[in-house]
Amino acid sequence: MTELISKLELKKINHFVQKVQQVAQKIDIFCSAILLQTRRRFYYVFNKLEIDTSLKKRTGNCLRCGRCCHASFKCQYLEYDKNGLSLCKVYDRKPLMCSLYPYNESDYFYHLKSTCGYRYNDE
Repeated sequence: MTELISKLELKKINHFVQKVQQVAQKIDIFCSAILLQTRRRFYYVFNKLEIDTSLKKRTGNCLRCGRCCHASFKCQYLEYDKNGLSLCKVYDRKPLMCSLYPYNESDYFYHLKSTCGYRYNDE
């Protein structure tokens, strides 16, 4: 009987540890996204020519997954169509920073880089 109780307690502890790990991962993603947002705006102000040059090397297309639109905060203008593809409610006047994502090889949210449709290839 005590063995059963020990197993149940261990299961509860493992479940709690998993929940704590999930919360820690979300906090890590949120904090890194906020830092990247700050960095990319600063970089844009001081390196516009370099960004223009880099964007010419960008290949691929937006996959319309919407994950970059809510990497730190969910964009209030983001919606999804019936097929699950993201739609920007202000596409024709959306902020420039949205249009530029990613503007170079280091401008990816680290947790989204492998799934983004845009790529930069060395020439």
